[in-house]
Amino acid sequence: MVSYSDLISSHPRKWKEAADDWAALAKYALNAANDVREQGAKPLADHWADEVGAAAAGDFVKLANQLESAYDLLLSVKMVMEGMHTSLETAMSIACQITDLSRAHDLPLGDDGTPLECPGPNADADQQQAYREIVALRDQAVRQATEADEKTTAELYRLAGTVGISDPDKALKEQNRASHVEMDMLAADIPKANTDPAVVRAWWNSLNEKQQHDMMRAEPVKLAYLDGIPENVKREMRGTDGKFDRVKMVEYALEHWDKKDPIQFKNNCTNFVSQALDHAGMQKKLDPWSGPDGDDTWGHESGIGNDWWDSRMYYSKSWAGAENQQNFMLKHGGEEVPASQARPGDIIYYEQQGPNDELEHGNTHHAAVVTAVMPDGEIKYTQHQDSYQNVSLQGRLPATEKAEGQQNIRIVRPHPDWY
Repeated sequence: MVSYSDLISSHPRKWKEAADDWAALAKYALNAANDVREQGAKPLADHWADEVGAAAAGDFVKLANQLESAYDLLLSVKMVMEGMHTSLETAMSIACQITDLSRAHDLPLGDDGTPLECPGPNADADQQQAYREIVALRDQAVRQATEADEKTTAELYRLAGTVGISDPDKALKEQNRASHVEMDMLAADIPKANTDPAVVRAWWNSLNEKQQHDMMRAEPVKLAYLDGIPENVKREMRGTDGKFDRVKMVEYALEHWDKKDPIQFKNNCTNFVSQALDHAGMQKKLDPWSGPDGDDTWGHESGIGNDWWDSRMYYSKSWAGAENQQNFMLKHGGEEVPASQARPGDIIYYEQQGPNDELEHGNTHHAAVVTAVMPDGEIKYTQHQDSYQNVSLQGRLPATEKAEGQQNIRIVRPHPDWY
């Protein structure tokens, strides 16, 4: 267990520096993998077709796979270290708030971070409340630092045993797991749901402006349902225009990522995004004469209960078609935002850029929901077909591009203008 004295003497910045080093190594490994494929395996396969050439090309492919696997594993370590850095840094901010409260209310602290004396029955109400807040904040800081330490230790020890993995698919699964560990650490940085709202307010106020912003982007669902978080903060996370609830959109995606959609299309990725928007309160735009069967519609009507028939007759083209949905949202008030400005409730679209026999250049063919953005800007998304929850866009994109060709990632923020 991490003690309070351990916490206040820690150096969160060292974890950030280590995470950056591992990220640099991961980038180096990925660049090397791409170079080996393009400069080694591909030319051999194209120009040396006999048995010897095939064997040589195969060796290059194995080396490229090892380097690609290294990228995923190195990035996994970086994610865990980023989580540790954030947990320690916010715990240190809580410790500063504890010190400020103790001084303001004349409550000297012991080495364990709690006041040396409990205010007597005759103490004023402010001092008694400050005492309760100090004790609760101290427990929060120690708990989150301890959980982060335990998760980091366990995950780094586990990842140390994966260094022999040379199968990119297996390495990518390890990366997905590390992404969840990072998210678990961030979730532990937030007070539990039954915490005294006054303590929650004190916790929130202990965070600096950047930490508050980071927490709003990383864990909007937990914050939005926590008593004590300022209402203006909740409104900002949900969407200040009141057109649909971005928190409910994220919540739906996180809760239904591995569940069957209410209706099944041949490809359900965009259907899943529409279901999340529908759950979040986005109103339908239907044609007064033809319902959803129009060129400028989004939504659906009740069908007959047959997915094959309903998907063709009772759902708009923009409901389950990635390019149709993207274009519809941009036509009707939506804005495309750079990755650096992404926030939960935005939509990720994959636009084909590289050669692909099955996908036309410029075609938007995939959609997913942004469900979290990490303090370092890493985007986590959730999708159907294939189904993933809170996985890294940065981490998974190289595997997608290896399989399908270069992609242009477009991030769209809906602002419906039809109601």
